[in-house]
This record gives sequence, structure tokens and C-alpha cells, in this order.
Amino acid sequence: MNRKTFFNLIWYSILYLFKILFPLSILPIFTNHISIQDFGIYALALFFGTFTAGIANLGLTSIFERNFFEYNLHERKTLLWNIILFVLFLVFILSSITFIFRSFIAKIIFLNSDLKDFLLLAFLLQSFKSLNLYFLTYLKNSENAKKFTYLSIIESSLSIGIAFILVVKFSTGLFGFILGQTLGVGIVFFGSFMYLFYPFQYRLNIAQIKGQLRLSLPLTPRIFFGAINTQFDRYMLGLVGLIGGVGLFDIGQRIANTSFTFMTTLQNIYAPKVYNRFFSSDIKYRNSIGNYLTPFLYVSIFFCLIIGIFSSEILILLTPKEFHEASSIVTILCLLYGFYFFGKQPQLLFAKKTGLISILSFVTISLNIGLNYPMIKLFGVMGAVWATTIAGILSTGIHFYFGQKYAHINYEKIVFVLFAYFVFSLISIYLLSNYFPDLDSLTKIKFLFVIGYSLIGIKAKILKKNSFDFFRYFSKIIEI
Repeated sequence: MNRKTFFNLIWYSILYLFKILFPLSILPIFTNHISIQDFGIYALALFFGTFTAGIANLGLTSIFERNFFEYNLHERKTLLWNIILFVLFLVFILSSITFIFRSFIAKIIFLNSDLKDFLLLAFLLQSFKSLNLYFLTYLKNSENAKKFTYLSIIESSLSIGIAFILVVKFSTGLFGFILGQTLGVGIVFFGSFMYLFYPFQYRLNIAQIKGQLRLSLPLTPRIFFGAINTQFDRYMLGLVGLIGGVGLFDIGQRIANTSFTFMTTLQNIYAPKVYNRFFSSDIKYRNSIGNYLTPFLYVSIFFCLIIGIFSSEILILLTPKEFHEASSIVTILCLLYGFYFFGKQPQLLFAKKTGLISILSFVTISLNIGLNYPMIKLFGVMGAVWATTIAGILSTGIHFYFGQKYAHINYEKIVFVLFAYFVFSLISIYLLSNYFPDLDSLTKIKFLFVIGYSLIGIKAKILKKNSFDFFRYFSKIIEI
């Protein structure tokens, strides 16, 4: 590993610790000022915001990341300028439409037009987040982890910090919670825009935008379906009157999402390397992707395992009693996030199969809708959790199949051994926690599963592979 990659790892490790510890440390405060019902309303508002922000982006986020490597330094900046201006124009149009029809939309989303003011805020919040993602992608693919970390920390600090002041000091409740985040993320966007482009020497290139849209538009249905897929379970819970269930689901996902955040942080390290290998004309170098990814998968899955197994202990530590029922939600969602590792690889994007990506996204949302409604009616909140998980696993399997077909990755056999152990462990803990909650040895069993996973990795010498000497680098980080 070269010096640059090593220090990138340090910066991304700092970022991960911050993005996990900061929100978790402040979560007990928010859960004591915002009710579980309000968290449900918040989740439903984000459903709308995520969907409409996806429309505004038209799949350009993924295309920018893919095409980044086909441009030189100046061209990359010009491309970023054109895309952001175009997306900003669409955000303005959609925000105007949202404002005009907010009462009507609120009746559909919340079944209550009095909650209309949350819609525009949620849309602006998700739109600014998506716009900031372009800057983050630019820094990530440039392997500038230091600035990437700075920008991410500033965004999180401002959004949560302003929300904290509004909720705790001024007692603004849910409205202040959303408004604070929107203001924080918006400030970061405009600050980043001025920093990167001022003085404004770039011109709008319509031809370049059209060129990007030709590749991104086939992805647009995927954006719609993806937005619906990630939020549909909450919408269905709200539709059948389980607003509190939406809040419980949201808190469970927030805890489980710490493992997904870690996975995404690692992806910031390896994604540029994976793309470089895919684009390489050296067959041996290209075929090394699977070997290169093994340590990343091992560590990603390990964190999913930790969060999933000790979900009840984490919730007891961080939240009031009314949120403790979310422990099973955390465990099952961690199981799902573990599967996501295989679905996050950029195989189909590299192969320019954007149309196929949208088709597969439609299949995913169809599975989600088809499973969510009957399972929520039968089993309530846990029905939504299991429906989302089953649909997500099936979808990941389909993506994995086509990804391997068009851009094959030679995964090592140990990967599938580790993954089978991971699945067995989480399902076992879920069953034991729900059907034998008073089992005296339950805590010991949890630790045994963690130790067993660690021993498999040690036996296979995964962290000592030349492809990515994880142990050595993290040892250096600790020393620093």
C-alpha cells in the first residue's frame, strides 16, 4: 500500500468514528425531546423528500462517478459545474411544485394536510444532501480523503448541531429537527460551491449535459424505484395507521445503519481502486478485484455482526424504554446490510448496463410492495422489517447474478464461508432473543459467535493478505 492510500485510510477511519459516535451520542437527547410518533412523521416526510430529490438528480450522481475517470482534471471540474447547475434548476422547479400542492401531497403521505409544512423542508434537505454528494464523489474519486473527511464532518456537525439548538434550546420539536438539518446541509452546499468554483470561470455546456443524460436517463426509473423501495415500508406502516411503528422502524434503522455507514466508508477507499482495475487492460490486475475485496468484506461483515448481535444492549444504552423494542429490527436489518456488500459493487455501471439497472430496480420495488402489504397486515412492524429484508436479499441476489455475468469478479471461497457464518449467527441470535429472552447464557453465546467469526478470519489470514494489509494499517493508525 502506498503512502497516499495509507493516509486516506486514516482519514476515512476518522470520518467513520465521527459519523458513528457523534449521532449515537446525541440520539438519547433527541429521543427524549421527540416522540416515537414524531419520528414516524419524520420518516414519512423523508420518503417524499428522497423520492423527489431522486427525480431532480435523474441518475446523474452515479454517472458522474462512473465517467469521472474518463476526464482530465479540468474536464472533471467543468462536468461537475454543468451537472450541479442542471440539478439546481430541477430542484427549483420541483420545490415550486411541492409548495403549491403541499396540502394535497400531505393528505397522500401523512393522511393529514396539517403536516404539509414538513414536505418542502424534507425535499430541500434531501436535495442539498444529493448535491453535496457530487462534491464528495469528486473528492473521493480524486483520492482526497482529507478534504472528503472535512466536508463530511462539517456537514454532519452543522446539520445535527443546528437541529440540536432548535429542538433543545428553543423547543421547536420535529419542525426544528428537520429545519436544522436542512439549514446545516444547505450551508455546506453553498459553501462548497463557492469554494470550488469561485471566481466563476465556467460556462454552461448544454451539449455536455445532454451527453451525460443519454447515459443517466435509463437510470432514472431506478432512482424512482430505489427511493420508493427504501421508504415504502414506512409509508405502508403509516397507511395502516401505525405511525408509532414507523418511528420504531426509523430508530431501528438508525442504529443498524451504523454498520452500513462503516461499509460505505470502506467503499470510499476501495471504489476508485476497483474502477481502476475494471478499466485496466492488464488481465491479471483486473482479475485481482476479488482478492482485493476480501479484507474489506471481512471487516464490513464483522461490523454488521457486532451491531446486529448486540442490538438490545445498544438500544438500552442510547434510548428510552419505549424504543427498546427496536432491537429485533436492528438485528434483521444488519443481516440485510451484510448482503448489500455484493450489491454495492459497480459492475453493471462499468458495463454501461444502465437500462438493466432500472429494470432490476423495478423488480426490487415490486418484490418490496408485494411482500410489505400482506406482511404488515399480518405482523405489523416486524412484518415490514422481514418483508424489506427478504425483498432486499432477493434483489441483491439478482443484481449479483447479472453483475457477475457482465463484469465478473473472482471472489475467494473464504468469502462465502464467512458470509454463511454471518447469516447463521444473526438468525440464531434473533431466534434466541425472541423465543428465549431470559436465557442466562445468551450474552455468552453472543460473544462466542463474534469470537468464532474472528477465528475464521485469523485462520484464513485475511487481514494479512498482501492485497490489503488491514491489520498493519490499523495498527499504525492506533500508534498515531
